[in-house]
Amino acid sequence: MRTSLFTVFLFSVFLAACDSQSIEEDRTSTSCENNRHCYYPNNAEAWLSNPDISPETPFAINLKLPNGAKNLAAKLEGVTMYMGFIPLQFKRKGQVWVADTMVGACSEPVMTWKMTLTYNTADNQPRTLFYYFDSIQTR
Repeated sequence: MRTSLFTVFLFSVFLAACDSQSIEEDRTSTSCENNRHCYYPNNAEAWLSNPDISPETPFAINLKLPNGAKNLAAKLEGVTMYMGFIPLQFKRKGQVWVADTMVGACSEPVMTWKMTLTYNTADNQPRTLFYYFDSIQTR
């Protein structure tokens, strides 16, 4: 009996890791379509170098942030399926912050990803932005 309960528990944990998660999170008071240029309050923007993202293919995420933005920290996480997280390193190029990255392949034909970005404003107020995009399996 103990062995079967343990097996059921392990199977449940495995299924939970592959279940869909809700994407109904706070998008910092903005409504954007996945993979599109997104405008946030406080003069922030986020967009992809190419709106057609494929797994294991390099692309860039671009940001425009208010003057004086500092202490950027960002990561990508799978929404459709948990796949851990991918840290992002943004580098400033003129008025735009750019992070070169790629996402992994998933068993789902369309995978939704969420970028979580935190930064401090010039007056040290913390801000968090969420940006969502989809990658489409083409193979």
